[in-house]
Amino acid sequence: MARSMVAAFLVTALLPAVADAAERLVYRSHSPTRPLPKTSQRTMDEGPARFVDAKIGNDQNDGSKSKPWKTLRHAVSSLKAGDTLYLRGGTYYESVAISLEGTPGKPVTIRLFPGELVIVDAGHRPFYESPGTAWEPVENGAPSEFRSRNSYKTGGNFGNFGDSMIPFQRYITFNDLRSQNELWHTGLSNRADDPKGIYAGPGVRRDPETGRIHIRLAHTQLAGLGKNHYRGETDPRKLPLVIAGADYGLRIEHAKHVRIQDLIVRGAARSAVLVAESKDIHLDGVTLYGSGSALRAQQAEQLKLTHSALRGHAAPWHSRSHHKDRAPSGYLLVAGGKDIEIGHCELTDHHDCILLKDAYGVRFHHSLLDNFNDDGIEPGPKKTHGTMLIYQNVISRCLNPFTAHGQFQVITSEPGSGVFLYRNIVDLRRGTYKAPPREPDPSGAFLNQATTILAHDHGSPTWPVAYIYHNTFLMSAPAWRGYYGLTWGSHLRGTTRRLFNNILVQVAGVPGMNFSAVPPDTDFQADGNLHWGIEGGPKQADDPFMKFRQSELFTVSQKTYPPGWTTHDRIAEPKFVRYDADPSKPSDFQLQAGSPGIDAGVPIPAAWPDPLRGMDKGKPDIGALPLGAGMNLFGPRRQQ
Repeated sequence: MARSMVAAFLVTALLPAVADAAERLVYRSHSPTRPLPKTSQRTMDEGPARFVDAKIGNDQNDGSKSKPWKTLRHAVSSLKAGDTLYLRGGTYYESVAISLEGTPGKPVTIRLFPGELVIVDAGHRPFYESPGTAWEPVENGAPSEFRSRNSYKTGGNFGNFGDSMIPFQRYITFNDLRSQNELWHTGLSNRADDPKGIYAGPGVRRDPETGRIHIRLAHTQLAGLGKNHYRGETDPRKLPLVIAGADYGLRIEHAKHVRIQDLIVRGAARSAVLVAESKDIHLDGVTLYGSGSALRAQQAEQLKLTHSALRGHAAPWHSRSHHKDRAPSGYLLVAGGKDIEIGHCELTDHHDCILLKDAYGVRFHHSLLDNFNDDGIEPGPKKTHGTMLIYQNVISRCLNPFTAHGQFQVITSEPGSGVFLYRNIVDLRRGTYKAPPREPDPSGAFLNQATTILAHDHGSPTWPVAYIYHNTFLMSAPAWRGYYGLTWGSHLRGTTRRLFNNILVQVAGVPGMNFSAVPPDTDFQADGNLHWGIEGGPKQADDPFMKFRQSELFTVSQKTYPPGWTTHDRIAEPKFVRYDADPSKPSDFQLQAGSPGIDAGVPIPAAWPDPLRGMDKGKPDIGALPLGAGMNLFGPRRQQ
């Protein structure tokens, strides 16, 4: 289902390209910022087949192809180990609990029928199918304010435009929903009601007293938004809308050996899918439209998410402040349990991306992470056992790409435990709105509020043990306080960290050499890294390595790392095939022949995982791609 995966990923301006293609179609709301789901041609399985058809089925039928069931809820209750349930094309307005138990050799599979588009929608049906009679104007309300004709006991707090799936703002106060103001003002930094309020673009709120859902699709006016304005239809009666209803679309609880394939799940008030206390659950090719989150896993074992797209609730006009300070927001994906794999996926457009605090034995690979206006990947404040492998991903437009929450605690990790971060491309030359943009900025600096911190924390937690090697990092602005390694040399606090053979590039100036954030109780080593500034690199006059290697800290570092930190570090242009200070231009981060990164790294322990080690001839090449490796090795690829 999530067939938006690219065959060969060149890091470029993703959203403008999608928007340009979308402009060829007519959308009453706003052109999609992400490819809309397409159907799958996955061949039919062997084994017993059951069928459900929301259009012509009947739950009194026997579930055969000629006599399908009507509801997914009834069909699921009739399945047994080895069955495959085929959903015929259409929308199933249901919230479905799945507690099935297959076997390792005979899983239960729930999937679409080849070539047909299937949507599981937990939302309120009238707003999509009959919007003309679902809404009425609000007398004495704000301009363009409408409310539902009926009352609803649940939902109404999240939603999407039905044509483009652009998400709505979750309003928690009516003063914000009705405000004529879009500028931040004093006293607005918390979630309490405010007389003046702030309008954050099209959004919804259910009145807890009446149960009626209010909506406002007024145009945005901030001059700084530029092409990111909302200029679509303002009357909700004239276009289909997805309005959140039940808490979850699919609730997979106490289940074993279940496969979910090629479905679209939307319209949930809390999360599109919940997986709780279940084992061997595989979601493949699904598209999940998130509310508070898109996927939430609790005490899951052997959970796999592959070839899927998770879309969040950040619209083009939203900023970090809109989500963090005016609408409680969370992580797009929350995964707790053990033996979890997330691969060949797209995770996009939300406040925070992925929380792995209670997850052990994680593989997160070959995925695209783009447009998160706060935190990106959070392994959790400490990992005392188990490994977390994060590799061959493409990460872009994220305020705090790697982060941790918690309080300081000294930890002792088992040998071999920790986070292994390797062979990733992290391109942060483009940023996200940190606050509503007040004025136009021809330089693009406001939109490019790119992070200055690769590694960020909240509350001074102890970070997990981390091994960071063979990555390519690019940032727009100088690292916070000039910390070494674009801040990988900070936020350490009593942990173990290795930083080897990475390419570290920033647009302005050369990445800093400040080691002042390295506390004495930290087991830190760094070497073989290549540093460069796209604009300021050629003007670098002083050699920061020479100064550092004459310092007392360098001498101290030789006690635990005999060569000494930075001994094989270099400041030199990496000579990528193609890149620029302008992030809208196509980039290719392969090394050219003659690059100073070739055969310039330090040896990496054989016990550290590296899928591209065999492609690296001679001494280790620095960066994510050894010479001759292609960009198609990174990010999601189309499922065959």
